[in-house]
Amino acid sequence: PWIPNWGVHFTFAADEMRSRLTALGVPGVQARTFHAAALRQVRYFAPRLLDGRAMPELLDSKVRLVTLAAARVGLRTDRAAARDLAGEIEWAKSSLVEPAEYVVAAAKALRDTPHEPAKVAEVFTAYEKIKRGNGVIDFEDMLRAAVWGIEEHADVAEQVRAQYRHFVVDEYQDVNPLQQRLLDAWLGGRDDLTVVGDASQTIYSFTGATSSYLVDFPRRHRNAVVVRLVRDYRSTPQVVGLANAVISQARGTEARLRLELRGQRPPGPEPELRIFTDEPAEANAVAARARALIDAGTPAREIAVLFRTNAQSEAYEKALTEAEVPYVVQGAERFFERAEVRQAMIALRAATRSIPGETPLPTAVVE
Repeated sequence: PWIPNWGVHFTFAADEMRSRLTALGVPGVQARTFHAAALRQVRYFAPRLLDGRAMPELLDSKVRLVTLAAARVGLRTDRAAARDLAGEIEWAKSSLVEPAEYVVAAAKALRDTPHEPAKVAEVFTAYEKIKRGNGVIDFEDMLRAAVWGIEEHADVAEQVRAQYRHFVVDEYQDVNPLQQRLLDAWLGGRDDLTVVGDASQTIYSFTGATSSYLVDFPRRHRNAVVVRLVRDYRSTPQVVGLANAVISQARGTEARLRLELRGQRPPGPEPELRIFTDEPAEANAVAARARALIDAGTPAREIAVLFRTNAQSEAYEKALTEAEVPYVVQGAERFFERAEVRQAMIALRAATRSIPGETPLPTAVVE
């Protein structure tokens, strides 16, 4: 069976799934992200679907082409603004929304758009034209190509469905309409499907993910067996109690599948909640707390700082460095060891040695 997971963000999870399956004595099972599975499929069938032509190059990022598209419609953007526009285009494409449909769809979804919706639609349209003109595709195009290959080519559908019958989808609350359509294409109307998820943990709604597929699963699959996994083996009862307090605030459809978790570990201290004005302030407070623990005799290796995304590591690495707290970044390259950061630091050092007159440091670095 083919066990798809989704999102570039979950490649590590797919690797972990494969290693655990191998340890259980089932090494033949495939475990991939939605994107990796679709890419493999599209590459395999490309010669047949494209009449022997090569598959278009896959974009690593939309930002450069979105910047060009924005300029084409008279909108000046910096990199941050271009990222916001790229994110909005990703939401639209993942939600199966075409450029001509964007304004209405954004209003219906109550989107907080980075620019006036009609302008975003213009950028979206220009982006698609520039992309086609350059002969490249983005990740959503690649997923759509996988869907198209199955829905429009009976021979491809027959081969895929004959090879892969049973599917298990993890983190199902974070599936988006495009991914769900691909899953439906893989299944071809069959019920050989197991999903695992928690409607209270949807974190990718900004890219079109919705917990509705999980919430409505028993309705869409009348013979589905629902198993509630309520035992928490990772956290103390105090932490689990805090999680339950947060989950209890859920309203609407998410509340229908709300769980009351039960902690399985020995009791521990009550969690301490603190609120900070911004991310740097939070990072500095965390670093100060780590410094105080170390000074009081706690080994640094017994202290862990958890954050949601790799992009947040910069603030914490900076704060820990300034507090002289030794640290190791797990699962990501250390910020100050990244190539672009090293180059920037070299430029800064050179500029500080050769700044002419009263030239501001940023200007000297750019020059």
